[in-house]
Amino acid sequence: MFNRIHDWIKGVLVKMGLAAELQSVPDHKKIMADDDQYGLIAKWFSIYQSTPEWLRIHKKLPDDSYLNRQKMSLNMGQVAAKKMASLVFNQKAVITVSPKNAKNPDDPSSPDDYQTVENQFVQQTLKDNHFYNNFERYLEYMFATGGIVIRLYTDRGKVKIRFATADAFYPITSDANGVSEAVIASKFMSDSHYYTLLEWHEETDTDYVVTNEVYKSTTNSNDDLGVKIDDWSNLPDAFKNMSPQPTRYSKKLYSQPTFIYLKPNLANNLHIDSPLGIPIYANAIDTLRQLDEAYDLLFQEFIKGKRRIAAPANQLKREVDPQTGKARYYVDWSEDVYMAYNTTMSGGDGESAKPTDITLGLRNEAIVAGINDLLHFYSSQIGFSADMFTFDSKQGVITATAVISENSDTYQSKNSHETLIGEAIEHICQIIVELAKNDSNVQYSGQTDIDISVNFDDSIAKDRNDNLDYYMKANGNHPVMTQLEAIKRANGITDVEAQQVLDQINVETANAEGSIEDVVGGNGKDGEDNA
Repeated sequence: MFNRIHDWIKGVLVKMGLAAELQSVPDHKKIMADDDQYGLIAKWFSIYQSTPEWLRIHKKLPDDSYLNRQKMSLNMGQVAAKKMASLVFNQKAVITVSPKNAKNPDDPSSPDDYQTVENQFVQQTLKDNHFYNNFERYLEYMFATGGIVIRLYTDRGKVKIRFATADAFYPITSDANGVSEAVIASKFMSDSHYYTLLEWHEETDTDYVVTNEVYKSTTNSNDDLGVKIDDWSNLPDAFKNMSPQPTRYSKKLYSQPTFIYLKPNLANNLHIDSPLGIPIYANAIDTLRQLDEAYDLLFQEFIKGKRRIAAPANQLKREVDPQTGKARYYVDWSEDVYMAYNTTMSGGDGESAKPTDITLGLRNEAIVAGINDLLHFYSSQIGFSADMFTFDSKQGVITATAVISENSDTYQSKNSHETLIGEAIEHICQIIVELAKNDSNVQYSGQTDIDISVNFDDSIAKDRNDNLDYYMKANGNHPVMTQLEAIKRANGITDVEAQQVLDQINVETANAEGSIEDVVGGNGKDGEDNA
């Protein structure tokens, strides 16, 4: 679908003076990505979805029939993208918001640690949009295909967060702060009809401008862009609160556009001048292909490794070729147990020759070893430590679960990607409060001048016992935090909840001490009768 949308968008942009062909004309904008880049995105999607072209076998056999087979795949593109996404962001990440320069806890362990209007509104908005689950999932798409786009808007008195994948995003303008103008394409289905929404995000000296255009499929096909809808009165409910009229966001009230383009923190060495990102495996395609070849070979080893017998050609039956009318040796190409050979050419007399068992032993151990070598190389290519992935013939691909050293490639890559992801989350929170403050239908009484804190989950890179030993020794073997703080961090709860737990522990401890005193006789001394 995106190829057709891309072609159509280019046609529209020509009419509007924004096409790449007009890049030599002064004062004209253009799409900052070409067909080659979207071809790569399609290729990356096929790898992520385990449908790359190299998995398909289609070849002609000697009997003029065709062999069609789908090779087996380890799908390491998806495995790697999912692993990186879960490392950099998960449910343990803590996002908090507070008024500018407000006094707050130094290191919040829960989103609810800040009891401010701003924080409570942002937390509720994130919850309503299932942000934590959706964001981790789309980060997986980002690491697999090079980028995602996050769109924020208001609808029915609520701030909405919507995501789109790399193939739906077309940058127009970018600067040091990222992409500032773009076209975002979205697909909807209602009443058995497909609709395409094109959002044009543009910028003037005074405003950020969003213009919506809706197209309805004329063939009820997902691949058909269709015709532009001018009368919005009969559109499905999904478009009810949208307008064909441009929406303007004043730069006096909004600090940035209402969309965010997020990509892996990797240089695009394939298109150096492009604002688009690349997936973590963009430079490891050959290794991915070798991994699939080796994995398929492992399966074929058991199929092809069955018994094989070399038989003299004169002992094979013949058949008449219906096309030539000549007799020929009959070979069932789907049966590979028997292999014919010419006894005369092999020095035999043809009479004493006998079928010979030529079955070879399985090479599965060597193939598994080869897969592991490739996995180690692949891991290092995409930013992980070499031992991140291993393969076992019984369990398949195994992902390392040990604590990650702070000096490892995995930890360094995680921190690098978190830099851009953290900035994106901060932008999301900032846009949330700005949209809420400037929409009268949204109930929000907080400020737009806020501080935002994003604490990622570093537990995978920290051995708690080692850290405790280190800091206690550095502190003269004295406690390094209060009991309240330890309870709070261990359970990921708020200060109030931690205090409740501590109070309960103190009550239980006091009761336990009282019970022991009752057993040994209260305040009596050993050997004394308290009766």
